[in-house]
Amino acid sequence: MNGRRYLLDTNAVIQLLSGNDSVRAIIDDADFISTSVICQVEFLAYPKLDSETRNAFLQFLSRIHVYDVLSSNDDLMRETVSMRVESGLKLPDAIIAATALINGCAVISNDEHFQRQSKVEVKTYSLAT
Repeated sequence: MNGRRYLLDTNAVIQLLSGNDSVRAIIDDADFISTSVICQVEFLAYPKLDSETRNAFLQFLSRIHVYDVLSSNDDLMRETVSMRVESGLKLPDAIIAATALINGCAVISNDEHFQRQSKVEVKTYSLAT
Protein backbone atom coordinates (compact mmCIF):
# COMPACT_ATOMS: atom_id res chain seq x y z
CA MET A 1 0.00 0.00 0.00
CA ASN A 2 1.28 3.43 -0.84
CA GLY A 3 -1.24 5.68 0.89
CA ARG A 4 -3.08 6.58 -2.30
CA ARG A 5 -6.63 7.83 -1.89
CA TYR A 6 -8.98 7.77 -4.87
CA LEU A 7 -12.44 9.05 -5.69
CA LEU A 8 -13.95 7.30 -8.72
CA ASP A 9 -16.02 9.26 -11.20
CA THR A 10 -19.05 7.51 -12.68
CA ASN A 11 -17.22 6.50 -15.87
CA ALA A 12 -14.45 4.87 -13.83
CA VAL A 13 -16.97 2.90 -11.78
CA ILE A 14 -18.63 1.69 -14.98
CA GLN A 15 -15.27 0.64 -16.41
CA LEU A 16 -14.23 -1.07 -13.18
CA LEU A 17 -17.45 -3.07 -12.99
CA SER A 18 -16.99 -3.98 -16.67
CA GLY A 19 -13.62 -5.51 -15.87
CA ASN A 20 -11.30 -2.77 -17.10
CA ASP A 21 -7.79 -3.85 -16.09
CA SER A 22 -6.43 -0.30 -16.40
CA VAL A 23 -8.79 1.02 -13.70
CA ARG A 24 -8.10 -2.04 -11.57
CA ALA A 25 -4.33 -1.41 -11.86
CA ILE A 26 -4.75 2.15 -10.59
CA ILE A 27 -6.72 1.15 -7.50
CA ASP A 28 -4.92 -2.11 -6.72
CA ASP A 29 -2.53 -0.41 -4.32
CA ALA A 30 -5.01 2.12 -2.95
CA ASP A 31 -5.45 2.57 0.76
CA PHE A 32 -8.80 4.27 0.31
CA ILE A 33 -11.40 4.07 -2.46
CA SER A 34 -14.44 6.27 -2.60
CA THR A 35 -17.04 7.87 -4.80
CA SER A 36 -19.55 10.66 -4.42
CA VAL A 37 -23.27 10.41 -3.91
CA ILE A 38 -23.39 12.33 -7.22
CA CYS A 39 -21.85 9.31 -8.97
CA GLN A 40 -24.22 7.00 -7.13
CA VAL A 41 -27.22 8.95 -8.43
CA GLU A 42 -25.80 9.16 -11.97
CA PHE A 43 -25.17 5.42 -12.07
CA LEU A 44 -28.52 4.35 -10.62
CA ALA A 45 -30.43 6.79 -12.85
CA TYR A 46 -29.02 5.28 -16.05
CA PRO A 47 -32.13 4.28 -18.04
CA LYS A 48 -30.67 1.03 -19.43
CA LEU A 49 -29.36 -0.26 -16.10
CA ASP A 50 -30.11 -3.98 -15.74
CA SER A 51 -30.68 -5.64 -12.38
CA GLU A 52 -27.41 -7.60 -12.46
CA THR A 53 -25.33 -4.46 -12.99
CA ARG A 54 -27.38 -2.58 -10.40
CA ASN A 55 -26.75 -5.31 -7.83
CA ALA A 56 -23.02 -5.40 -8.65
CA PHE A 57 -22.89 -1.62 -8.20
CA LEU A 58 -24.71 -1.74 -4.85
CA GLN A 59 -22.33 -4.45 -3.65
CA PHE A 60 -19.38 -2.31 -4.77
CA LEU A 61 -20.80 0.68 -2.86
CA SER A 62 -20.98 -1.41 0.31
CA ARG A 63 -17.20 -1.92 0.11
CA ILE A 64 -16.11 1.69 -0.41
CA HIS A 65 -16.81 5.09 1.10
CA VAL A 66 -19.54 7.23 -0.46
CA TYR A 67 -19.21 10.94 0.28
CA ASP A 68 -22.44 12.83 0.89
CA VAL A 69 -23.18 16.40 -0.13
CA LEU A 70 -24.20 18.36 2.94
CA SER A 71 -25.00 22.05 2.97
CA SER A 72 -23.42 22.23 6.41
CA ASN A 73 -20.04 21.24 4.94
CA ASP A 74 -18.65 24.74 4.45
CA ASP A 75 -15.39 23.51 2.91
CA LEU A 76 -17.26 21.48 0.30
CA MET A 77 -19.58 24.36 -0.53
CA ARG A 78 -16.70 26.84 -0.83
CA GLU A 79 -14.57 24.54 -3.01
CA THR A 80 -17.53 23.56 -5.21
CA VAL A 81 -18.26 27.22 -5.94
CA SER A 82 -14.57 27.85 -6.58
CA MET A 83 -14.32 24.90 -9.00
CA ARG A 84 -17.46 26.02 -10.80
CA VAL A 85 -16.40 29.67 -11.12
CA GLU A 86 -12.69 29.17 -11.84
CA SER A 87 -12.86 26.10 -14.10
CA GLY A 88 -16.34 26.27 -15.58
CA LEU A 89 -17.07 22.71 -14.49
CA LYS A 90 -20.70 21.69 -14.51
CA LEU A 91 -22.16 21.50 -11.03
CA PRO A 92 -22.00 17.68 -10.61
CA ASP A 93 -18.35 17.63 -11.71
CA ALA A 94 -17.51 20.62 -9.52
CA ILE A 95 -18.98 18.75 -6.54
CA ILE A 96 -16.99 15.63 -7.39
CA ALA A 97 -13.73 17.58 -7.81
CA ALA A 98 -14.31 19.59 -4.62
CA THR A 99 -15.14 16.41 -2.68
CA ALA A 100 -11.88 14.85 -3.84
CA LEU A 101 -9.91 17.98 -2.99
CA ILE A 102 -11.15 18.43 0.57
CA ASN A 103 -10.72 14.73 1.30
CA GLY A 104 -7.22 14.38 -0.15
CA CYS A 105 -8.20 12.10 -3.02
CA ALA A 106 -7.20 11.94 -6.65
CA VAL A 107 -10.10 11.64 -9.10
CA ILE A 108 -10.11 8.65 -11.43
CA SER A 109 -11.91 9.72 -14.59
CA ASN A 110 -11.54 9.83 -18.34
CA ASP A 111 -13.72 12.93 -18.65
CA GLU A 112 -11.56 15.62 -20.25
CA HIS A 113 -13.38 18.45 -18.50
CA PHE A 114 -11.64 17.57 -15.23
CA GLN A 115 -8.42 18.72 -16.91
CA ARG A 116 -9.79 22.31 -16.87
CA GLN A 117 -9.03 22.52 -13.18
CA SER A 118 -5.63 22.30 -11.54
CA LYS A 119 -6.44 21.78 -7.87
CA VAL A 120 -7.12 18.03 -7.96
CA GLU A 121 -4.95 15.28 -9.39
CA VAL A 122 -6.79 13.37 -12.11
CA LYS A 123 -5.82 9.81 -13.01
CA THR A 124 -6.93 8.63 -16.44
CA TYR A 125 -7.08 5.06 -17.65
CA SER A 126 -7.07 3.09 -20.88
CA LEU A 127 -10.38 1.89 -22.21
CA ALA A 128 -10.88 -1.86 -22.32
CA THR A 129 -10.35 -3.28 -25.77
